[in-house]
Amino acid sequence: MRLRRLDLSRYGKFTDHSIDFGAARPGIPDLHIIYGLNEAGKSTTFSAFLDLLYGIGERSPYNFLHPYNTMKIGARLEFDGAEHEVARLKQRSGSLVDERGQALNEALLLGALGGIGREAYRTMFSLDDQSLKEGGNAIIQSKGELGELLFSASSGLAGLSKSLAAAADEANQIYKKRSSSTKLAELKRALDTLKVERNTIDTLASTYAGLKTGHDQADMAYRTATRELGEAQARYQELTRLLNALPAQRELTRLNGELAALGDVPRPPSEWFNLLPKLLQDEIRLSAIVEIADRATRQLVEEIEEIVLDDKAATIAAHMDTLDQGRARYLAAEADLPKRRLALAEQEGALARLLSDLEQPEHPDPAALLLPASLVGTLRDLIEERSGVDAKRTAAERELMRSRENLERLRAENKSAGIASHINHAHLSRLEAAHAQLTGSDLPARLVMEERNLAELRRSYENTIAQLAPWTGDVEVLKRTASTEPRQIELWRSQAVAIERRIFDQEGRIRDLEVELAQTKARLATCASDAMLDDGEAAKLRAERDAAWQTHLASLDAASAKFFEARMLRDDAISASRLSRAKELAELRQLRQSEAAANVALERQLALLAEAQDEHDKLVQKIKALLPEVISHDVSASEGLVTLETWMARRAAALAAWHRMNESQEAIEPLRAELKQLVEAVVASLAAAGIEAADPSVAALVQTAAGALSEARAERTARVTLEKAVADIERDIRERERDKHEAELRSDAWHKDWIDTLSRTWFADKAGSIPAVRAILTAVGTLPSVLKERQDLLSRVAAMERDQVQFREAMESLLIECKEQTPTKDIVTAANALTQRFEAAKLADRLRDGKQAELEKLKEKRLGLEEELAVHKARRNEMTRFFEVDGLAEVEALLAQVRERDQLEKRITEVRHQIMDALRMASFDEAATRLGEIEADQLERDSMELERRIEDLTEQSKQLYAERSLAQQKLDAVGGDDAVARIEARRRTLLLEIEDHARRHLILRTGTLAADQALHLYRDRHRSAMMRRASDAFRLITGGNYAGLTTQPDRDREILIGVTRDGGSKLADAMSTGTQFQLYLALRLAGYEEFAAIRPPVPFVADDIMESFDNPRSEEVFRLLSEMAKVGQVIYLTHHWHLCEIAQRVVPDVTIHHLN
Repeated sequence: MRLRRLDLSRYGKFTDHSIDFGAARPGIPDLHIIYGLNEAGKSTTFSAFLDLLYGIGERSPYNFLHPYNTMKIGARLEFDGAEHEVARLKQRSGSLVDERGQALNEALLLGALGGIGREAYRTMFSLDDQSLKEGGNAIIQSKGELGELLFSASSGLAGLSKSLAAAADEANQIYKKRSSSTKLAELKRALDTLKVERNTIDTLASTYAGLKTGHDQADMAYRTATRELGEAQARYQELTRLLNALPAQRELTRLNGELAALGDVPRPPSEWFNLLPKLLQDEIRLSAIVEIADRATRQLVEEIEEIVLDDKAATIAAHMDTLDQGRARYLAAEADLPKRRLALAEQEGALARLLSDLEQPEHPDPAALLLPASLVGTLRDLIEERSGVDAKRTAAERELMRSRENLERLRAENKSAGIASHINHAHLSRLEAAHAQLTGSDLPARLVMEERNLAELRRSYENTIAQLAPWTGDVEVLKRTASTEPRQIELWRSQAVAIERRIFDQEGRIRDLEVELAQTKARLATCASDAMLDDGEAAKLRAERDAAWQTHLASLDAASAKFFEARMLRDDAISASRLSRAKELAELRQLRQSEAAANVALERQLALLAEAQDEHDKLVQKIKALLPEVISHDVSASEGLVTLETWMARRAAALAAWHRMNESQEAIEPLRAELKQLVEAVVASLAAAGIEAADPSVAALVQTAAGALSEARAERTARVTLEKAVADIERDIRERERDKHEAELRSDAWHKDWIDTLSRTWFADKAGSIPAVRAILTAVGTLPSVLKERQDLLSRVAAMERDQVQFREAMESLLIECKEQTPTKDIVTAANALTQRFEAAKLADRLRDGKQAELEKLKEKRLGLEEELAVHKARRNEMTRFFEVDGLAEVEALLAQVRERDQLEKRITEVRHQIMDALRMASFDEAATRLGEIEADQLERDSMELERRIEDLTEQSKQLYAERSLAQQKLDAVGGDDAVARIEARRRTLLLEIEDHARRHLILRTGTLAADQALHLYRDRHRSAMMRRASDAFRLITGGNYAGLTTQPDRDREILIGVTRDGGSKLADAMSTGTQFQLYLALRLAGYEEFAAIRPPVPFVADDIMESFDNPRSEEVFRLLSEMAKVGQVIYLTHHWHLCEIAQRVVPDVTIHHLN
């Protein structure tokens, strides 16, 4: 695909802007530079190109000038051997259209792009400063791994190392050999914990049934005790309520007596209790207020009659505004006139001095000396232009003379030099080709690296052989030694761990059984020491008693009876003692059973231990069979496996080191033969050119050939330079003669314009002196301001004098109208007196109005007081008539008795309800009957007895609750609930988690291994051509500081190495930051050429990637971009003009597009 034209119709800041890249020219690099200042729209252009190919996003940031529904991008694209006019609109569907606006299938562009997506295009076929930095970081993260760097350069995925490392870290967090902190290890420990918990709570059914029965009995006893306690507490509460009701009954009797003593008093309305205090207060207050109001009314009437009004106040008020304004202007004029007259005199003097400077001291009309602004501007331009005209004429004459002198000098040098080359062109071309093949080849560096690598591999092989000590022998003997797979070792390790765990467990159980057996025997010995507890001794005494009885029955004498009595008493004593110690006898029998069971278990554990030890010995023999005799010895299976694994790893490392050493030896010979051919070609080319190579070494041959080529090029360059300099000076002389003629014509034209312009002024006689004309123009420039200032001062003085006269006339007329005395000379004093008179009249008027308003308010208040006094008398009469008394004092005493009666009745009601609530009865009559039936003393005795009963039941309930809680704890400890089922559910959940983590671990491990293998395949497939291109590009970009790139094996991978100019080497991840950027750029350029070699190329866009490059490296990068542009279109965006100049110098056919 190629971009022929990009139309930014309505996108971002662009409107109807088009960038025409033109048609591709065969054999000429398709390199384009888009130049624009900051914010000119370079990044917008690249974004528009991507939006054209893949569609404008849902939320585009480029709609700030054109709305979404108007955005449009167009282009003419070349692919599949034809040109296609396409356009992209901002809409959900059918956004790709042709020149007629008909919708196109998106597959049209996707097919031309080879199915590459937007982000893939941005990473693979564009490059900017940020991606260069990320590429440098990728070199550090990959540690120079060749396959990863090649793939990163081709795809643009600089973060590949980080992604692979993150996947490996996640896999190690899930499972890692011999690690106890991984997720799988933690889950396994959780499984073991659940197993211990299940074993702890799981119990036999018979034991559980016994514990369940004990718990039920304790629960029943506790429930019975709590029921009895509840009944006793209910009876106690009933007695307490009766006792509490007795005091209330006595209080009720007392209240009824007090109520009867009050007698019968009328019941007034309830609001009278609150109204009476207010009536008592109002009776005194209203009398005092009425008296005060009458006195104030009389005083206001007297004050109003004493106020006198001015009858001329209205006349003065009509002229007050005019009076104030005129007085202010009069005073301002009186203060400012002396200063204005003085300033006017000064301005007249300044005008006179200015006219004197203009040589017109007695001119009758100074305004006639003013000049039009256009004429003054023309004169000033001509004055300023004069120096430039003279300078150009002088400079043109001087430059023409200098150019003629330089031409004569170069012609003389050309005749005397006689430059000619001593090597013909054919020999020179042959020598250049041979030298380029030798210097451009990486064979010397590769040979040095291979030889150095061979030495390192030989040392590595010797070190690995030494690590096999005490075993000795060569590699053939080592190959014949026995070996096994790591999977077999892992299988044996798991078997060894299981067997050793069994042995450890069996030995632990044996120790526990031996300790238990010893303890049982000791307790048996203690119990056997007491003869009364021995069953045999008790049976023997019983037999002796029975025999004595039979003897006594036979003889029936005193001796036999006495003997039988003694035996019977002894047997009874032993039986009584054994009966009292039945628990110890049961324990003794249990100990003998435990001893027998422990002996059986000990024998079984010893047999299992011998079986596990036999399996362990067999496994040890298998391991020893794979180890050399010199390092085989008697150890445990685990230790033997560690030794075997170490031996196998060192054996494999030694064999791998031997294979790498052989491969390196085989790779050196072809390199030496190929390098020899290149050296012989250089020697032959030197001999054909007549140059003898004294030293046949590669470095000396390169230096000799380079010197010869440099000398020949210098001669040719000097000859071409001299010829070009002569041609340039001849062309320069023609230009200087033309410049001189133009300067003379311009000088003559200036003189004509100068005379014509001065003829329109009153100082045309000054044409010969430019300084005089400049001084006159300066003075005339100040004349308008002087004239204007003088005229302004004259106007101001006249206005002030007119204001004073008008104010005096107005004051004299006003004084006569107000019947004042004859106007005085001090007109300001008279005006002030009128103002004071007017203010006094206004004050008297306001005072009279205020007094009158206050009088009206007092009258209204007096009427209100009379109404309030009438209401007060009506209420007072109502109360006195109700109680049939004369005054409010007697009413107050009767209301106090009524209030006391009401309080007694309220308290009686409360006490009745209190008694009813205490006895929990619906009516007071029932409660009174119940209280009459009880005897207080008997009730108190019953209450005390119940209190002691409750204390006893409470203590008993506590004890029963403790017994029930203990039984519940034993039952809970057994786990009779679903605890085992819940533990099993948790175990199954853990197993599922282990399965999920195991799957995730396998996916990550398989993915990283597949990625590593793919990188190795990519490295092997693209190493040759892509490495050659990258090596040449890196050598050019670094300015020859690095001769190229090579690789070095490192275990199962190859790492990238830079070969310096002097033959040294440096790892890619050890290079400086700037060099890593240049290395990544070289790899990206080589990757693009590799892509273009197998698929149709697409435009490659670089956005100012050379901001940090110096000029020599920028030149080399442009050379590389021009080589890229021969296989595909390359577009470079920049805001540095010096890069455009460098590109034009290095690639003359480059096309530069300007963004304004």
